[in-house]
Amino acid sequence: MSDSGTGKTNILPWYLSHGMLNAVFALWTFGGSIFLLFLGELGIRKDHIGIALSLFPFCQLIALGFAPIAARLGRKRVFLTFYGARKVVMSGLLLLPWIVTAYGRNTGIVYLFGIVAVFAVLRALAETAYYPWNQEFIPNRVRGKFGGWSAITGMIASIVALSIAGSVIGAVGGMDCYLMFIAIGCFLGLLGVLCMTRIPGGAPVREDDKQPGGLHVDNMRAALRNRNFLRYLGGFGFVTLGTGFLASFLPLFLKEQLGVATGNVIMLDTAIMSGGALASLGAGLLADRIGSRPVLMPCIVVAMLIPLGWLSMPRHAMPIAILGILYFLQGVAISGIAISTGRLLFNSVIPREQNTAYTAIYYAWLGLSSGLAPLMAGGILATVTDTRAYPVWLTTVDGYALLFAAAILCFALGLRMFDRVRPDDVHTTRTVMRDFANWAGLR
Repeated sequence: MSDSGTGKTNILPWYLSHGMLNAVFALWTFGGSIFLLFLGELGIRKDHIGIALSLFPFCQLIALGFAPIAARLGRKRVFLTFYGARKVVMSGLLLLPWIVTAYGRNTGIVYLFGIVAVFAVLRALAETAYYPWNQEFIPNRVRGKFGGWSAITGMIASIVALSIAGSVIGAVGGMDCYLMFIAIGCFLGLLGVLCMTRIPGGAPVREDDKQPGGLHVDNMRAALRNRNFLRYLGGFGFVTLGTGFLASFLPLFLKEQLGVATGNVIMLDTAIMSGGALASLGAGLLADRIGSRPVLMPCIVVAMLIPLGWLSMPRHAMPIAILGILYFLQGVAISGIAISTGRLLFNSVIPREQNTAYTAIYYAWLGLSSGLAPLMAGGILATVTDTRAYPVWLTTVDGYALLFAAAILCFALGLRMFDRVRPDDVHTTRTVMRDFANWAGLR
């Protein structure tokens, strides 16, 4: 695939600035442990929390019908409009204390879920336009580099954001503290959207210009006949489910089962960011040199080991350092998987001339698999955790144990599916391992 298009490396500073500001916005509003603890502060049940978390990815199914509309309107224009609007909607949470006081707790919770639902729709509309625009403005030859730098700068910003939030919430606490971070996060998120105005491409196009094969529905049918694309979706879906089972309720696991203080739970997220920052640039540059799959497959293996570690964790207070190691390795694995799967998708799996149909299916599938994980996890925990727990050898079999075991299974199935996806380089995982063994004198 050529590097034709408007992609230029001099847009990297604007791209990175947006990523950093958006990372802080996400962590201080709807992403990560802060939002989960915020919902816990409101006293919302775990199955209802699972429903709230699933609204974000399930709304991504909108992409199936909205993708050609975004192309005609202009992908850049659509992204900027809806990504900016979602920050305004999220700032509506600042009214939550007044609504609870004036109309009651139940009305406040309904209002909260309404904000989350509208925000999720706006996010889905914006990101439906973003993915094909991303393929346009980032050259293939440096896609791994872009992904690596984006991950490392975003994670540095995330570490700073989590350190600040963990210190303040741990020391002060209370609803007002959460709302303060939401307000600042929304302002920084709007600044991030302004940075993306400097990125080229994304102009309005006629559907036929980008999809000479016919209508959008026909192109989606053709994409679903592409076996390599289907194998990629299968592997990506299993890995996404595994990540969701592992991470969705991990902060509550630490707080409820291991007795970790709220401030320390938030601070532990910095270990994930540190691991991701350390691995991201290396993973991106390595993927550009040897291909995506030789980076992806070892990262999935590492991801399989993380829930095994949590599964064998004794249910009592543990040294923060030990918990931090597992969080750190989780960051390494997630970062490597994200960079290598993204590079594999845009460099090899999706044909540029049909990216509207392919990215619509990909984004909808990402939403479906991402949404099922917290929904299923919340249901399991609401049903099992509080009523059944059986000590078995080194672990306790309860709802959390079931989630960790399901994560291991999903990662194993994802590894198998990705092994059947066509490599995006002359190298495969096996040839790289063989060459490394020869270089190291192991053969």
